[in-house]
Amino acid sequence: MNADANLTGSLLVAHPSLRDPNFRRSIVFVSQHSPEDGAMGFVLNRPIDTEVNEFADVPVYYGGPVDVGQMLLTSLQWRENPSMVAFRAFVAPVDEESMPGWTHGLRVFAGYSGWTPGQLESEVAENTWIVITPTREWIEMKNPGHAWRQVMHAASPLLHLLSEEPDDPGLN
Repeated sequence: MNADANLTGSLLVAHPSLRDPNFRRSIVFVSQHSPEDGAMGFVLNRPIDTEVNEFADVPVYYGGPVDVGQMLLTSLQWRENPSMVAFRAFVAPVDEESMPGWTHGLRVFAGYSGWTPGQLESEVAENTWIVITPTREWIEMKNPGHAWRQVMHAASPLLHLLSEEPDDPGLN
């Protein structure tokens, strides 16, 4: 990875060897990144079974280990021509009038993922993360519980094999 590469809008897929429980088998959308300021993102494949009263029909996800007590309302939308992810975060109070055009793709995240300057670049260089370009399939993620394995299966035969390792090999 080029040291000056900006990963904003990319997906980080946890390498099978990543054991940190906060990120094991996760797919993270990088919402903001610069080598000088660090990075911020949200785990896309960890829905949690809870409701936020103000947003009863909006799915809630574990966003990452930083500030997990804070609920963040976001919109991730796949756009065509050019193909890209449109991302926006909202601050309270929020209603439909304050977010025209952004009511599709709403998600609430409990917390977020964060990296200090240089930390993400170092982790990518150490192959902790596999950086992929988002697609409609990964942003709209119909089955979050199986998404990580699907990415691994598509990535390479070796990653496919490594992704099949059980969480606790002692139970094998």
